[in-house]
Amino acid sequence: MPARLRPRFEFVTPFAPEVALRRLRDALAAPTTMCRGDVFRGHAVLHIPDAEQHVWSPFLSLDVDWHPDGARVRGLYGPKPTIWSLFIAAYAVCAFLAVFALAYGGAQWTLGRTPWALTALPAAAVGALVVYGLARYGQHRGRAQMDHLRHVLDAALSPPDPAP
Repeated sequence: MPARLRPRFEFVTPFAPEVALRRLRDALAAPTTMCRGDVFRGHAVLHIPDAEQHVWSPFLSLDVDWHPDGARVRGLYGPKPTIWSLFIAAYAVCAFLAVFALAYGGAQWTLGRTPWALTALPAAAVGALVVYGLARYGQHRGRAQMDHLRHVLDAALSPPDPAP
């Protein structure tokens, strides 16, 4: 499986979508559950409690749809929206720098001048690699919390064990 900055998963649970969402809502309301979240029609979001959150804390976004065998649950882990926006902005700055350097350096080259603007290309590439490395580091730091969110989800939507 390729490394993704926003890991995704999908599975089918034997419960109808409404039942699956109700079970998830009940699990989140239990006093022993160590996460919080919101459940809507066809969608749910799970978070780490505020007291345990850090910059790299993930959240889990879930879409619950009908499936012939019950409900299809699609999950997407991601950083908090503010952190995600920061990473997207950093990538955009690196891309803008690269495009500007190519355009300006190309114009310099065409005019027969020294294309000194092209020296910004390696800086843009290094910047993008640094942002990517930070994202991977954050994903590593939030891995235990990602596993915890998945455990809460699995416990809520696992079918009961058949009686022996």
